Amino acid sequence: MTRPLHWVTASLALWLSASAWGQWSTDPQKNNAIANVPGAAQVQPLLAAAADGHWWLSWFGLHPQRAAPHGYDVYLQRLGPDGREQFAHQGVQVAKLGVGWTEDYGLASDAQGHALLSFQDDSTSAPARAIAATKISTSGKPLWKTFTAPSGHAPHVALLPDGHAVVGWSTDTENTVRLRKLDPQGQPVWKTTSGAALDFLLIEPNYAYTLADLQATDDGSVIVSFVRSRGFSGAKHLYANKISASGQLLWGPNHVKVFDGGSLQQGNFPRFVLDGRGGAVFAWYSIAPKMQVYAQHIQANGSQAFAHNGVAVSTHPQQARMEPSLSYQPGTGEITLLWTELDSAEKQFQRGVYAQKLDARGARQWGETGLPILALGEQQPSNVRSVAVADGTLAFWVQVEATGQDSIQAVKLDATGAALCPQFAVSTRPSDKSRLSIRTSPSGQTLLTWEDKGKNQGSDIYLQSVRANCTLG
Repeated sequence: MTRPLHWVTASLALWLSASAWGQWSTDPQKNNAIANVPGAAQVQPLLAAAADGHWWLSWFGLHPQRAAPHGYDVYLQRLGPDGREQFAHQGVQVAKLGVGWTEDYGLASDAQGHALLSFQDDSTSAPARAIAATKISTSGKPLWKTFTAPSGHAPHVALLPDGHAVVGWSTDTENTVRLRKLDPQGQPVWKTTSGAALDFLLIEPNYAYTLADLQATDDGSVIVSFVRSRGFSGAKHLYANKISASGQLLWGPNHVKVFDGGSLQQGNFPRFVLDGRGGAVFAWYSIAPKMQVYAQHIQANGSQAFAHNGVAVSTHPQQARMEPSLSYQPGTGEITLLWTELDSAEKQFQRGVYAQKLDARGARQWGETGLPILALGEQQPSNVRSVAVADGTLAFWVQVEATGQDSIQAVKLDATGAALCPQFAVSTRPSDKSRLSIRTSPSGQTLLTWEDKGKNQGSDIYLQSVRANCTLG
């Protein structure tokens, strides 16, 4: 059988592109460009690590020069352990959409190394938007795709150890959180007597529930967190529950009240970190009664390891704090938190990056007011992120500059809060940087990805690998 010339040409182009674009950069001025179509808005990257050392990277792309509809399409790239792109440069298009804005979405990798994506989709019945879940093979081919009913927002996806998945999303018509369990072929597991998909609902009369995070535990359950509120101006509280493989509320019908002693910021949906023993560790910041960062450990049985409403990371009476990032050491039960420190909640003229460690009982270990990693000043740090590594914590932040020449800075802290590595630069390309996302692989490799807006119109997606010894590459 003779293959057509265009097939051979396309295959050769794919191979050349995958070979040419690759290997991790060791230069902070030359990070890996993953999506850099001129004039396109390429935004909101997510990372997922596969067990075999490969990586998945997803993003939305708005390409005005391409055929209508002109929405934020979904793209995906697979990377080898050495950083080489496995698909053609600019990735593969997973979905062509007409949605003119972006929302939160989900990305995960299964035991076979395939990617599972969940996102808002209007491709079947525009302008109505449903939640789509799709599995993409390691070769970039769609294995299946399924849709929910319309009116879904900001989906997350969690992969269970047996290959099943749970997709969660918020609804604006019902003010609920819905969860749908799918088998490895994308078929619903929970069904009505007639065989239709049966979603698990989290609902309460006169209150709105909005999904914050969704993650799978090793026993086949999922932990779900959500924000509970009553109207736009009402207090925003953080709740959580654990749902078994059969759809039972393991933490009770009234849920665990992680935080109900004030209010979260409007539009803030805190993520959590699994503790490896069936529970989860939470960090969040309040705006009432004051701007403060808290942490809480919810154990596998739903009990709270710390005092109700969590432990404050600092007792400084004048300064304020926001936007925490946490990492957790399962061996010791210690929690390391980093956040943006403010001179005051009202003025916010000066900002810095601070850190605190809590022991397994919630006691502050690095002083009552935490450690200044970046002292208060006129600089504008943002996107503070952190991950646990074998000998400490890697911390990252975007150093925002008025000139539009932001950098990404990092430091590594040991168990006492001392710097194992002096502050070092991850990216010094002259550009605006935002939406920093970070993941660590089972082997301990850390990847960062972000939106990058340079002098030209549009925005790109860049990527950088960081070794545990604080070097790039």
